[in-house]
Amino acid sequence: MEYDYDCIVVGGGPAGLQFAREIVSNSDRSVVVLERNDDLRANDKSTGGTFEEVIDRYDIPEDVIMGANDTITFEGPTERSRLDISGYVLDFPRLLAFLGDDAAAKGAEIRLGTTVTKPILESGTVHGVRYRDSDGEGKLRGKVTIDATGPNAVITSDLGFFDTETAQRGIGLEYEIEGEYETDDTMLFNFDHENAPGGYAWTFPAGDDVFKAGVCWVDEYHARHGNGTPIHEAVERWVNDDPRWHVERIRAKHAGKGVWNDSRNQRATDGFMAVGDSISSINPLFGEGIRPGMASATMAATVATVALRADDVSETRLRQYDRRWNETRGGRWRLQRILSDLLYDFDTRQQDSFVRRAGRLSATKAERLRQYDLGMLDLAKLYPFALKDVSKVPKLLRRL
Repeated sequence: MEYDYDCIVVGGGPAGLQFAREIVSNSDRSVVVLERNDDLRANDKSTGGTFEEVIDRYDIPEDVIMGANDTITFEGPTERSRLDISGYVLDFPRLLAFLGDDAAAKGAEIRLGTTVTKPILESGTVHGVRYRDSDGEGKLRGKVTIDATGPNAVITSDLGFFDTETAQRGIGLEYEIEGEYETDDTMLFNFDHENAPGGYAWTFPAGDDVFKAGVCWVDEYHARHGNGTPIHEAVERWVNDDPRWHVERIRAKHAGKGVWNDSRNQRATDGFMAVGDSISSINPLFGEGIRPGMASATMAATVATVALRADDVSETRLRQYDRRWNETRGGRWRLQRILSDLLYDFDTRQQDSFVRRAGRLSATKAERLRQYDLGMLDLAKLYPFALKDVSKVPKLLRRL
């Protein structure tokens, strides 16, 4: 069978671009990335908050880093705790441009303005994609097709690997602001239904006299705790009413949706792999996407490189990626989804109790929280279960 490329990557976000970058850095395989936007930078849907693993592992240059912090602060309605956890805030459009430029410099082809409509399926095997661009409709055939389309899940939903209808759903909106930011350059997460009903609000340091501020919520819990206020009004209130910062100019707005489950989905089949948010590689506890998304891409690219070398892109070979993912995430991420369902549905007393308990974590356990590696007992101590939570147990157990 004739193929146009060894790998066809659908989607030019961090996961898709990192997959392409990984493949072309470690082999001479032909790779094309198909991105529906006319500019990689237009895919601007992330806060850019991340941790040192991303900076070090993926050689992120300094001009992509907007800000750095030595601490993370959790706030409830009346309580406040600070943890010694360092982090970074990235210029997300610059991150995408860097990853794309680097992948292209190493041999990947980046095709912009190209919308993939469906996979090419023959006898149950994915052999490429059908697409639409300015010249009309077409098709490309590839030995391995990679879905990196984020929560749109263009191919994974078509294959039935990621049921976006039954998954948890949420929305976020962030402003990038020039102005005064008086919070000691900490990453601030605010759990208070007055500010973010059914979710959390945040402010992140992003350079000299620049910060990012936003609100996100889970649709299910926003319906329970909200009062019908649209998210742009919630962000306006968060940005304008707190005396710890002052807005001089809003220079950008970023909005995005989230669709996730516990991430234990089928990730590969004959001729196909899925990475990033297209297969729910977002951590369900605090919604972090960049770090696990790029990790999933690296993991998948390692398996794909070996499979292509062996000329065997069967499900048996490619599902080694599934096994590696579940070995490193597995049951703990499933547990964290259950706990996230409790966190965003806490009442005011529980929100404050959670913040107090987080502040008592030792340095070792704070690091394990950052790595999403706390065990069941430690998480149980962290979360203030209440009698009213008993009624939720049957629903939560169904997610185990």
